[in-house]
Amino acid sequence: MLKKNPKVSRSLVPFTRPIMIRNILVLTIPSCVVAILFLELTATFFVPAAQFPSYYYDPADHILRFSTTDLRDGIFTMGTMAQQRARWHINNMGWNSAIDFEEIKRKPRIAIIGDSYVEALQVNVETSLAGRLRELVSPQMEVYAFGISGAALSQYLQMARYARKHFDPDILVINVVHNDFDESLCSIKRQSGMLCLADEGQEVREAAIEPYQPNQVFRTARWSSVVRYAVTNLKIISRVQGLFSGRRNKPTYNANIDVEQVNARKAHIQKATEYVLGALQRENGEKPVIFMMDAPRRDIYAGTLEDSDVFWLNRLLKTTCETVGFHFIDLTHEFSREFAANRVHFESEFDWHWNETGHFAAAHELHRALVALRLI
Repeated sequence: MLKKNPKVSRSLVPFTRPIMIRNILVLTIPSCVVAILFLELTATFFVPAAQFPSYYYDPADHILRFSTTDLRDGIFTMGTMAQQRARWHINNMGWNSAIDFEEIKRKPRIAIIGDSYVEALQVNVETSLAGRLRELVSPQMEVYAFGISGAALSQYLQMARYARKHFDPDILVINVVHNDFDESLCSIKRQSGMLCLADEGQEVREAAIEPYQPNQVFRTARWSSVVRYAVTNLKIISRVQGLFSGRRNKPTYNANIDVEQVNARKAHIQKATEYVLGALQRENGEKPVIFMMDAPRRDIYAGTLEDSDVFWLNRLLKTTCETVGFHFIDLTHEFSREFAANRVHFESEFDWHWNETGHFAAAHELHRALVALRLI
């Protein structure tokens, strides 16, 4: 029987380890690089990941808008295969708009203020609420849109000040959705670059706006198509949060709000709403102000509108508008009529924001109201 020579086997060890390390370096790392490049190319050209503009905080006006020095044209996609695609364009003043804005006014001007519904990255820029209304009033009037994701009712007050200072609109339109109310309260949501309201019991006051500072790590990561695809198209972060949330299967959400929590804040919401509309009344003088509010679409589709647990917010805004002398447009009637006639939905299967049908219906309802009020 042959015996192994321990000296010989031990002498091979120093040679074996460098070979293994070299194999890892030569085979594994290049394979990973090739795989990453393949994924990047796929998420850039074949199943394009969502692109979105960069935020910029203007310290002079204390306003959050988009950067005019970064990417100004892009495609926002939704769905795992980028099934829905929309073109956006950042204009000369840092807003998603098909046209540039001029401070010198050559004709009567309508300013539309809102959050992501007015920002409208989910549809082609020319088919947004502002784009559709512009088609209806051109060439007699101009339509400028100021929309930014995450803005709430309190921030609309700050945006109205910005619009009035630079563009002197003749008509101010503020588009409201259901999560705009409680998110105006600093105790609920305090977002850098945005105005929020502090409810101190006896009074409501405006808290100092915290300047927005971009996270350089996130901004750098956004250059990767794979990262954007995972976060926006696959919605990895929200999916993971849902897995770890004990509330995942509870039917507490309607119109993008936690119904139970929002209902518990009715008194604070009413005070904040009255503050914002009161300030707008004082600051805009005799110029017409119109509030337009989204419908509780889930209730419309389900046929439960009469029992809606969020429609009280529509009634609250309507009552407050009547108190201060503002006009109010409730999209509930128009959306209900359109759905009953054609069974159309006003959002895509990938996102709760309005699709082109929603923007079209909202623009035509706004135009009808402007004509009926003899404002145009």
